[in-house]
Amino acid sequence: MSRLCIVSYAINGRGMGHLVRQLSILRWIRRYGALMDIGVECWVLTSSEADTLARREGVPSLKMPSKAMMRDAGIDPHRYLAIARTWVLNTLAGLSPDVLIVDTFPAGSFGELVASLELARCRVLVERRVRPEFAEDDAYKALLPLYDRRIVPDDRQTGPIIIREREELMPRQRARTALGIPDGDRAVYVSLGGGGDRAADQLLPRAVRLLRESGWHVVVGAGPLYSGEEVRGPGITWLDRYVPMELFLGLDAAVSAGGYNSFHELMYAGVPTVFLPQPRIADDQEERVARAVAAGAARRAESLAAVPALLEDPGSSEAARGLVPDNGARHAAARILSLVCPPEDVDRAVKILSPSLIGQLEGEGWGLSQGLEAVRLLSGAMPSAIARRAAQQELMKGVSAARIGDFFALCHRCAVPTDIALSLLNAIHRKFPAARGSSLLGGVEVLFSCWSPFEDWMGAVSLMRAIPVQRQLSLAMFAEEVSAWLAGQDELFDALREFSRVEGHGRRSVSETLAILEGT
Repeated sequence: MSRLCIVSYAINGRGMGHLVRQLSILRWIRRYGALMDIGVECWVLTSSEADTLARREGVPSLKMPSKAMMRDAGIDPHRYLAIARTWVLNTLAGLSPDVLIVDTFPAGSFGELVASLELARCRVLVERRVRPEFAEDDAYKALLPLYDRRIVPDDRQTGPIIIREREELMPRQRARTALGIPDGDRAVYVSLGGGGDRAADQLLPRAVRLLRESGWHVVVGAGPLYSGEEVRGPGITWLDRYVPMELFLGLDAAVSAGGYNSFHELMYAGVPTVFLPQPRIADDQEERVARAVAAGAARRAESLAAVPALLEDPGSSEAARGLVPDNGARHAAARILSLVCPPEDVDRAVKILSPSLIGQLEGEGWGLSQGLEAVRLLSGAMPSAIARRAAQQELMKGVSAARIGDFFALCHRCAVPTDIALSLLNAIHRKFPAARGSSLLGGVEVLFSCWSPFEDWMGAVSLMRAIPVQRQLSLAMFAEEVSAWLAGQDELFDALREFSRVEGHGRRSVSETLAILEGT
C-alpha cells in the first residue's frame, strides 16, 4: 500500500469557514484513498478556535492562536507574526506533505505562509471568492502561480464545498424527533455563523426571544465559538450538535447570517431562509444573499424587527436546492488527488463511490471503513503503480456503483452481520484471488443466498477457512457446486464436518470433494 501525506492549512479568526471547507475535502480524499488502497495521512494546521471540529472528523489538528485571540491577549502583532512564521515553517518541514491545501489566502492571513510553500511537493489553493479589492491586489495575484492547482469552490466545475452530502442528512421526521419539535409546530433555525462575532452575543438572544414570541419553535445554532447568553425554555432547542446540518430536513425555515458555510448548507438542504448579512473584510455576504433572493430561495431582512413578517413567506425549498444543487467537496478531492495519483484511478474511484452509495452504506448499517473495504474488494480496484495493465483489464469488467449497492442489499436481505459479511468477502477474495469485480460479486451472491437458510454464518466462515487457495477452480464453479451440495443438507456444521472428512486435509481437490458429497 502506498501512502500520502495531505496537510490542510486553515486560517480563521472568529469564524470557521476555512476549517470546515478543508475538512469537507479531506473526508472525500480519505474515502477515495481507501478505495484505491492508498494510505492517506491527513493533518490540519489551523488558527481556528474551533479546532475540535477536526478531532470530531478524526483528523489530527495542530493549532496556533488566531489573530483575534492574540489581540484579545494583548500580544504585539509583530511578535505574533514572527512566532507564526517560525511555527508554520518548522511544522511543515516535519510533516513533509505530498500536498498542501491552503484556503482563500495564498500567503496565509498575514504572509506567514510564503517561506513555507516550497516544503510541499504539490500546492493547492481553495480559491474562495473574495471581494474585488482583494482579488485585484497585486500581492494576492503574485502568489497564485506558486500553486499547482487552484480550485474555485463556487464555479460550475467544482461547486460549493459543504461538510455533508444530502444522502447523509437525517430524514425529516427523525430530525424533528431529535430536535424535540412537537407535531404540527413550525420550526425555524437561527444562526449567526460560528458564533465568534462579538455582535452575535447581543443579536442572537434577541432573535430567539422574538421568534419564540412569534409562535415558532426555535432551533438555535449558536456555533462552537459563541460565548453569549444561552436562551433556553419551552419551544426552544439549543443545539449542541457538532454538524447541525445533519438535522436541517426537520426545519421549515431559517434566520441566518450570510456566511459561506451557513448559506450553502441551508440552500443545499432546501431550507428557505431570511438572511441578515454581516459585514466582513474579505467575504461579500451581501452578494451571496442577493443571489438567493433573486432565485426565490430567500429573503433579506434590513433589521431583526422585519424578520417575523418575512418568515411568513421565506422563499421556496425547491429554489434553494436549485441554487446549490451539488456538493463540490468530492470534486475538489478528486482534482487534488489527481496531482499525486494516476488520474484514471481517481476517475474510476469517483465513478464508483457516489454520494448515493455512501448513503446506502449508512442506511444498511455499515460503518464507513468497513463499507469502503467491501467496495474496494468488489470494485476490483488496483493501484496503477502496481499493475497498470491488470488495472485496465479490471476496469473493463469492473462492477458499477449500482451493482456494488446490490451487495449491501444482499447482506441486509440475507441478514448477514456486517463484520461477518466483510470477513466472508475477504475470505472468498483470498481463496479465489483471480475473482475480482463482477466475478467476485457473482460468486458472493450465490454463496450468501445458499448459506442464508442455515442461519449459521460462523459455519460459513469455517467452511471458507477450510478451503485451500484455488488457482484452477473458478469462484463461479465453486459457488455452483457448493450450492448444489448444501441444497440437500440440514445443518451447516454437520456438512462442514463431512466436507473435512472427505477432503482429507488436501488428499482430494475441492471440486472432487464436492462432487463426492453431492453424489452421496
